Amino acid sequence: MATVLLATVATQWPFHYDLSHFNLTQRWAHVDWSWVHRSRSGAIRYDRDFALNLLMLIPLGIGFGLARRAGLLRVAVEALVLGTLVSVAFETAQLATHYRFTALPDVWRNALGCVLAAVVTHAIAWRRGSASRS
Repeated sequence: MATVLLATVATQWPFHYDLSHFNLTQRWAHVDWSWVHRSRSGAIRYDRDFALNLLMLIPLGIGFGLARRAGLLRVAVEALVLGTLVSVAFETAQLATHYRFTALPDVWRNALGCVLAAVVTHAIAWRRGSASRS
């Protein structure tokens, strides 16, 4: 829960929302629907946002991986759904702000961080649990 709270502050600060039809229509027209961020030359950009988006939901994935008692594939799929839903909520809320930008690459990067953390954590916890039982 603390992860979601911190990520909310990181993605929504300074919490100035404009829910007018005009603002939402204008902001919707400028959503970045590409799968990757590109530089002006067209090259794929790996920048600070790339790293921050991957890192943002890692604590959520770790907590999920530790809490969930299921097979690894199921944990991966559920963490993907969880990470995607949380990220879509953040990006949707950014539509109403003047200081943030909504982008599809941010969604999959956040979800990927959540999945990777959940899978690695779950695998380590499972391995430790099976080692302590032997």
